[in-house]
Amino acid sequence: MHPELITAQLRICGQSSAHIAQRLGVSRALVSRVIRGSRSNARVQRAIARALALPVRSVFPTKTSAAAEIEIRK
Repeated sequence: MHPELITAQLRICGQSSAHIAQRLGVSRALVSRVIRGSRSNARVQRAIARALALPVRSVFPTKTSAAAEIEIRK
């Protein structure tokens, strides 16, 4: 998904990168970088996908991340 679409969908779901960062105990900057695709973090990717009620690979389709591999195994 495009980063702006991820951000918009999070808002629609009543979430934000700040909510996710606080829940995970990470910085908002890290969550933002993961959304933009400049950083890969399986835990953050899973949290974003969960907030959107989508599989990780649907939210981050161009990333071959550990998060996608974990999602496939579930």
